[in-house]
Amino acid sequence: MKPMLLIWLSYRGVSDFIATREQVARWAAEVPELDVVHAETQEDFVRNLAKATYVMTFTFSEAWLPLTYRVKWLATPAAGRELLGARIPERIRLTHGTFHGELMAETAVGMLLAVRRGLLPGLGLCAAGEPWPIHVPGRCAVAGSRAVILGYGHIGKTVGAKLEALGVRVVGVTHANLGELDGLLAGADALVLALPATAETDDILDARRLALLPRHAVVINLGRGNAIDEEALRAALEGGALHAAFLDVFKEEPYPEAGPLRRAPRCFLLPHASAFAPDYLDRAFAEWLGIYRRDFRA
Repeated sequence: MKPMLLIWLSYRGVSDFIATREQVARWAAEVPELDVVHAETQEDFVRNLAKATYVMTFTFSEAWLPLTYRVKWLATPAAGRELLGARIPERIRLTHGTFHGELMAETAVGMLLAVRRGLLPGLGLCAAGEPWPIHVPGRCAVAGSRAVILGYGHIGKTVGAKLEALGVRVVGVTHANLGELDGLLAGADALVLALPATAETDDILDARRLALLPRHAVVINLGRGNAIDEEALRAALEGGALHAAFLDVFKEEPYPEAGPLRRAPRCFLLPHASAFAPDYLDRAFAEWLGIYRRDFRA
């Protein structure tokens, strides 16, 4: 009997996060030695779990753990440790996706360029009936500017590499040099957050630290929404103490219709979409396949 790879990939109703039959068929052709089962529903997933050796899923319930006596490896495409929903026992190898960096780095670069090169402030300035624009607010060069990346793991480092390719001077902050953060903020033209959600990162960018940033600075958050004091950010934007913010994540998601950041000036919001891409799950499987061939295939 072939070992089973059980795949249940469907998350948040986002098409990029929902495996199709065609995708799974392509993946199965890469591992003919495995019985690849595509669970299209939670019920299908639970029904097959007791036969699975390898599992790919976004979410998992602790109530299903008694069915995992054959499982050697559980892989989730998600980078966030808090998303899986269960404490996986040590007898099962658990891996999270590390392929998001390239996608998120492109988003971060797009965010910074959109603000710094005047693309967003300039929208509509050439509309019919509008005077020919001479000045676009906030426009400046990106090359030669300074960016602090708070959360310098694999995602933060990939963002940093993309920014450095544009001539941005990058400083990464991790737990090891967190004590330097306050001193770095005063010289930051951009602050990029790529942090996980932990007690240590709660409101790490609070009113005091926001006040340390130059008035022309841009804040970009791609990590988790717990990291920013949202009320303090709104106040900084409304008071002109901060030039702009680009936020992909929030403390409450979906972000409330009446949320004050929706009305804050120069505050641009995305729906936790910085890693969206049509080939998202193909990238996830390619990463899974590399680990499988290295560590599991005889």
